[in-house]
Amino acid sequence: MTITVSELRSICETLLNHLEGNGFSTIEITSDFYWNIPEETRYDRYEEPKEFTMGQLSDDWNELQKILRGDREPLGYALVWYSAILKAIGEKVVR
Repeated sequence: MTITVSELRSICETLLNHLEGNGFSTIEITSDFYWNIPEETRYDRYEEPKEFTMGQLSDDWNELQKILRGDREPLGYALVWYSAILKAIGEKVVR
């Protein structure tokens, strides 16, 4: 599978426009901590994960806000933080 940045941008804009079109201008996320499967085992469908790490949505959001304010340089790993936030939003606003 090959994904272009242009496609990602278009999909993100389409989905965010969908949220706004359905009356969501803000989303309240009430959960904070979440379980994460480490990358080394996440994509191995033949081996059941045996270890998990803990993530924190408020920490992910804080790091993204630093980038938005210009207090931190953008980096590719920030997409991991962004994806955790998007997952929480997607699970909250199912429509």
